[in-house]
Amino acid sequence: MSSPTKILDPAFQGAGQRVGTEIWRIENFEPVPLSKTDYGKFYSGDSYIILQTSSSKGGSYLYDIHYWIGKDTSQDEAGTAAIKTVELDASLGGRAVQHRELQAHESDKFLSYFKPCIIPLEGGVASGFKKLEEEKFENRLYVCRGKRIVRMKQVPFARSSLNHDDVFILDTENKIYQFNGANSNIQERAKSLEVIQYLKEKYHEGKCDVAIIGKLCILLNCPSFAQPSILNTSFMIFFCSQD
Repeated sequence: MSSPTKILDPAFQGAGQRVGTEIWRIENFEPVPLSKTDYGKFYSGDSYIILQTSSSKGGSYLYDIHYWIGKDTSQDEAGTAAIKTVELDASLGGRAVQHRELQAHESDKFLSYFKPCIIPLEGGVASGFKKLEEEKFENRLYVCRGKRIVRMKQVPFARSSLNHDDVFILDTENKIYQFNGANSNIQERAKSLEVIQYLKEKYHEGKCDVAIIGKLCILLNCPSFAQPSILNTSFMIFFCSQD
């Protein structure tokens, strides 16, 4: 007598049938397909499953399954992501390579799926935090590092975090600024321009001004940057680094 076959989670029906990326977020311990418009956004309070399907020279499909664990996600949600990853692999004939991705320590392979970078955000379904879209636009300051693959790490805003060796991006509601540190790398400056275009399309519907400023000293001494209305804003810095 044959053993009963485990029923595949409906969210995984049809997964892996085409080349490309598919993403699910764990919500209430169930995988929920993520809208393609949200690909690249990862909330620190959540866990995700990412299936990357590619084609071999012989024409068969190759699978990589990554489960991404946010720094604020619960152990139960992280455990669900791991279990559902195994379930998804089984539905693909057990042929997938499984990868565990921790926020701020992602593999180059994982990051290569998202151009020019991923953007980690505070909040999430599992954590009960408000999502960025539900709040008034907040100014965000980024530091961009990486000549090939851009890595992003969120840290509290502080002058001590600033330096002359990196490229900074200040994203405001109506304008995005790029501040090139005096000693910054030209390749990182170019990568930062890609990030600016990504932010412009992702968060501003392509409708905002962009300003490029040559040296970090302008950022540190610029009167407009020193205005109380800006300094009193809750900022977060995103460090983009290449391991």
